[in-house]
Amino acid sequence: MHIPDGSIVWYQAAVYWLIAIIFIARSIKWARSDLNEDMIPLFGVLAAGMFVLQTINIAANLLIPLPVLGGVSWHVVGAALAAIIFASPWAAVLLLTLVLAVQSLFGDGGITVMGANILNMGIIGGFFGYYSFIALSRLSVRRSIALFAGAWISMILPAIALVFELWLSGTFPLKEGVLYMSIFQGAAGIGEGIITVIVFNAIIRARPDIIAEEGYKKVSTAKVVVAGIVAFAGLAIAAPFLASSNPDGLEHTTSLLVKDNIKNTITLLFSDYAIPGMGKMGEIAAIVIGFAAILIIWFGAAKILRTADKRR
Repeated sequence: MHIPDGSIVWYQAAVYWLIAIIFIARSIKWARSDLNEDMIPLFGVLAAGMFVLQTINIAANLLIPLPVLGGVSWHVVGAALAAIIFASPWAAVLLLTLVLAVQSLFGDGGITVMGANILNMGIIGGFFGYYSFIALSRLSVRRSIALFAGAWISMILPAIALVFELWLSGTFPLKEGVLYMSIFQGAAGIGEGIITVIVFNAIIRARPDIIAEEGYKKVSTAKVVVAGIVAFAGLAIAAPFLASSNPDGLEHTTSLLVKDNIKNTITLLFSDYAIPGMGKMGEIAAIVIGFAAILIIWFGAAKILRTADKRR
């Protein structure tokens, strides 16, 4: 669901960047004032983990065996999950910004259109996913159902918003775009919902003190962080062997509706998460580099923010 460079006219992309910058600034303020210091390592590991998970495309018909889903894949986004774990949609905005920024260096998504991708996945996905979960929880809906619904909504609404953005740029026809993206991302939302339920319940069963509904307690997340780094590093190594070669919903919709497929024009590191000439080892190395880059960027930024706060 990553919009590539060249698919949105520059002045429209600039508007999305402006919106994104406003929300990013507010999410940084949230991190400085509301993100419990003990949760900083967990946030970094979750962001790095989402980067890895998003490199693993899963064939959609493995989840829902329907002919219309043949040849299409999906991947985890994690906006609702991040917002729910950290009890704030601003967490989703900040986490997806970090992930999308590093992904754009590999040509996944785009640098010029990153504002639109942040708007769709981080802002729309994070806010609607989180507040849908909160609303259903207050209606006494079972937590697993509320988690699933929030995650599903965090996938389908950004997909529809994406179609309108591409339609405004003259890239997509509106009706057909909404139809196809609703089908493909609606199916992806089922997978997102299942994974969100599994991950959230696994965390809360292992460490119920980490996720607090009435605000954070002082907790140690060291063991969870170490386990997360080991698990996600293992996934990073396995990712090239697990990922489906099928295009995701946006790529497949583009191939159906657009005469000339749109591809990224700006790639600063290794295109398609692969170092040329190294085969599978090059793919592993590229994903591990991205994984490590997010950890380094986040912990460096967190240290700067905390140091600045102490000087105030």
